[in-house]
Parts: sequence; C-alpha cells; structure tokens
Amino acid sequence: MEIEGIVLRVFPRDTNTDEIISGKYKYDELDLEKLAVHTFEAIDEKFYEDAKRTENPILVARENFGCGSSREQAPQVLKACGIKCIIADSFARIFYRNAFNIGLPLIECPGFSAEPGDRVLVDLKKGKVVNLMKDMTYEFKPIPMFIRKILDAGGLLEYLKREGGFKV
Repeated sequence: MEIEGIVLRVFPRDTNTDEIISGKYKYDELDLEKLAVHTFEAIDEKFYEDAKRTENPILVARENFGCGSSREQAPQVLKACGIKCIIADSFARIFYRNAFNIGLPLIECPGFSAEPGDRVLVDLKKGKVVNLMKDMTYEFKPIPMFIRKILDAGGLLEYLKREGGFKV
C-alpha cells in the first residue's frame, strides 16, 4: 500500500489530544463530520479548511504525537478532515492503536524531515517514506501484515465484519 500526498502541517513534540480536538466537544457532537470542523481550533484556526483544500493531506510531527487522553475522537476527526497518514518520530501508544483501529495509518520514522507543501510518498509494505521535493528517502519499520489488512479494510470493525472474526 502506497500513500502519496502533501504535507499539510508539521507539529511539535507532545502535541496532545486536547489540542487535536477539545474535550468540551466530546459529548456535544457525535457526528464526526460536524466535529471535525473543530480540529486543532485552539492552535490552528485554518486547519480544517486547509485540510479540506489539500490533495491527500499528510501530517508530520515530532515525538509523542497524540499524548494526553485516550479519547478516540482525536484520530477520528483527523481522518474526517481527510488526513491520509501521519508521520512522526513517535506516537503516544493509545493514540497509535486508536488510529489503526479506525484505518488511519501512522508511520514512526524518527528524523523524517519535511515542510508544509512538500509532496511525500509512503510505502507501508517496504517501510520507506520519500520526500519527493527534497529527493530524500527515509526508512521505517514496515507495518506488520495483520495491521495492513486492518488498514486495507478501513479499520478494525470493517476488518472483523469482512473476515467474520480475527485471523492472524
């Protein structure tokens, strides 16, 4: 599976789930499309509209992206904004698992360098990410086959529906 897209934003270390989507919306709105308009609103007012205008938007971040609470709305609203992939030095563990469960690919690639507007190509099977603007290739540990199957299905629930259970 390959993902090609444009880097929308580069976030600093410890970008947390409350910055992604404020907890004040957690119970007020269940429709993810309506909730998504509030993504990053406290730190980046134009995030939602920029994400919707960008072809295959990709996020880049430093260490510990998605730390904070375990709310699954954080990866869900990013996916609802159209984010195709997030490349970071590292992720908070529960955010990492929540993202794969909803079909949002995360790439742990310490040292990956990109700027907003750069076009990147991610090869999940080979474990390579290429910044096409800078002609720089980075390697990461390939995503295991069973996780790629979950991604291909669109998330864990869709995988379980399609496969009739979990098969390794």
